[in-house]
Amino acid sequence: MMIMENPMLRVQHDAATGLLRVAWRAGQQVQGFRPALEWLMAFSRRKHVTNWLVDMLGVPPLGLPEQTWIAQEWFAAMATTPVQHLALVLPTDMHNYLVATAPVHEPALKPPFALHFFLDAESAFNWLLGEAPHRQQLWQEWQQPPARFSASVLRVP
Repeated sequence: MMIMENPMLRVQHDAATGLLRVAWRAGQQVQGFRPALEWLMAFSRRKHVTNWLVDMLGVPPLGLPEQTWIAQEWFAAMATTPVQHLALVLPTDMHNYLVATAPVHEPALKPPFALHFFLDAESAFNWLLGEAPHRQQLWQEWQQPPARFSASVLRVP
């Protein structure tokens, strides 16, 4: 189990369950959306991730370039990962909600994984890991505040 954080994402990975849980940090620029998804796909290939839980609540408003990229490139690229299940926690803003659910209305897009939509992270988590023996430990790990480092630990040479 491991939590990783950067200014754009909070990521949890668990090798035993093949879980990659992602939440976008609110207030980020849309320019980071595509590189973040590309990094997550590469991570999934390297770590043999089979289950994604993506919380879209903090995703910035997605524009036409991001929508086009998802439809024309992202689905095909996801087929090169071992991902089998994607639990998507839908955003509350109507624009991103429509963008997130658009693929199910597009017959040409056939996701290479089981795609399910959820209104909350707990339901998505339970769908992915309902029977995992340490699922409660994973859930609690995510609930902990991010680790804080003192300035002395992060000294720049």
